[in-house]
Amino acid sequence: MQVRGPAITAGQAAARLDRLPVTRSIWRLVFFISLGGAFEFYDIFLAAYIAPGLISSGIFSNSTTGLFDIRGIGFFVFSTFAGMFAGCMGFGFIADRLGRRSVFITALLWYSIASAIMAFQNSAAAINLWRFVAAIGAGLEQVTIDTFLPEFVPPKSRGKVFAFYQFIAFGIVPVVALLGWLLAPRQPLGIDGWRWVTLIGSAGALLTWWLRRGLPESPRWLAEHGREMDAARVIAEVEKRVERDLGSALPLPGPPLARTEGGASGFREIFRPPYGKRTLVLSIFKSDANDRVLRLRFLGPDSADRQRHPCHNQFGICVPHRDRESDRTAAMLLDRGPD
Repeated sequence: MQVRGPAITAGQAAARLDRLPVTRSIWRLVFFISLGGAFEFYDIFLAAYIAPGLISSGIFSNSTTGLFDIRGIGFFVFSTFAGMFAGCMGFGFIADRLGRRSVFITALLWYSIASAIMAFQNSAAAINLWRFVAAIGAGLEQVTIDTFLPEFVPPKSRGKVFAFYQFIAFGIVPVVALLGWLLAPRQPLGIDGWRWVTLIGSAGALLTWWLRRGLPESPRWLAEHGREMDAARVIAEVEKRVERDLGSALPLPGPPLARTEGGASGFREIFRPPYGKRTLVLSIFKSDANDRVLRLRFLGPDSADRQRHPCHNQFGICVPHRDRESDRTAAMLLDRGPD
């Protein structure tokens, strides 16, 4: 039975959500949203751990004859990040127009289907193409998660929630590394191991899609797009679950947040005061951090494989544990400062 309530404004929706304690029901929402991030990370690091298998199968080579040699393994890695960039920058706005939940679910299904198709390709050109298509879904999933999570969580708990999301997401990296180590050099049932690793990721993403079908749409998005009754219904359902978790009445909501009543914001707003300096600093930090982490993850296994070192994928199994410990530590420290 659905819980109904009167229509509310975007400011009222934000005020009611922001006063909710983060109980088991909220963490359950966060966990299911984070599962999508896990398969986004699976997709990112898949390239590093199946590369030796792609090379040994004769489809790709370690060397390249030119900058855009599609048979070079570097082009396969390029296809991954080109697709993610296209998903983030070219399609990221779709979640603002069509809703967080619908794009969130569709992007994961998109990735799952495209990855499954890639696993059955036999030429470098076809594999690169479907790798690019699958990565578009992963990139779109990433920006949607980063928007979806904070819209269900009060500001004072968002740091902890994002640390938990990263903890769950990085947990998949040792898994894909282990699968690459066990399967990529072999041919179980006469099928190349790299195809198995790809199909396992596709099947896992499909299972996650099925598990997350019951996720509600963001009530903040609903209220801001003229669906005030739907927003009120979703918030009432969330409030009922949180109240049941607490075993007591919820605190009264504060006044409507005025900043949410002004309509949709434009992309240029992030470059204007007071956000411009923050955007610049965080962009530089994120670019540098990603460059260092991804070079370690991709070049480490590749360098070991070039030298015929037997532990090129064991390298990838161990390194992500550092990230998980960092995320766990961050979860304990974030959000403890003054409001």
